[in-house]
Amino acid sequence: MSAFSAAIARGCDGAELDVQLSADGVVVVHHDYRLNPAVTRHAGGWITGQPPAIKDLSYAALQAYDIGRADPGSAYARAHPKLVAAEGERIPTLEVVLARAKDARSPFFLFVELKSSDDPDSGDPISLADETLAVMESYLDRTIFVGFDWRGLSHIKHIAPGARCWFTTDKLEGDIKPILDNIADNKANGWFPDYRNATPENIAYAREIGLKVGAWTVNQPADMKKLIALELNAICTDRPDLLQSLE
Repeated sequence: MSAFSAAIARGCDGAELDVQLSADGVVVVHHDYRLNPAVTRHAGGWITGQPPAIKDLSYAALQAYDIGRADPGSAYARAHPKLVAAEGERIPTLEVVLARAKDARSPFFLFVELKSSDDPDSGDPISLADETLAVMESYLDRTIFVGFDWRGLSHIKHIAPGARCWFTTDKLEGDIKPILDNIADNKANGWFPDYRNATPENIAYAREIGLKVGAWTVNQPADMKKLIALELNAICTDRPDLLQSLE
């Protein structure tokens, strides 16, 4: 929650986050399918061994884990040297994040990634879509649903045609027009590619077939400058400080 608060205080336009369902059906904000040992403590010590899956723990059980600090000896900590510790942080619900967004002085968008896949650790994409939509229904004017698993996004478009869904893609090779056509055929509102696929040609075609275009995750100033010049609808970054300095 400290990260969301920092983004709001910095004046960011919004934040991207991943959601999953706990064992008792609560929509929680967490990236990995299992607890990440590099940032998770229990009873004062770093968790070890095979960590439990989010879908196998109740929301109450998840609250026993502190995720406010990276293990200083981990590769994760070395890869993210600018992380600021926030002791006592717990895995939040999407509802709590939404309340924080609503309190922002300026409109604060939430890019909500439905975290599901064919991975055995993943929960059911349709149940996740249903519960996530229910949480966000009062905020749809400032919500964009994204995700690599298009099943949940297609389900949301089916039951709530006015909800905005941008279909996410990993780095693609070759001619991607057929993929963009498929996205448009699924009634998507936008395309959310790996930033390396956000080329002038691809962006132009996506817009030609009615798709808005964002890009993830852009952390280098040179790449940021290129994408700013292309006037994307959204740029996702871990370094809003660098991006803001270029705008």
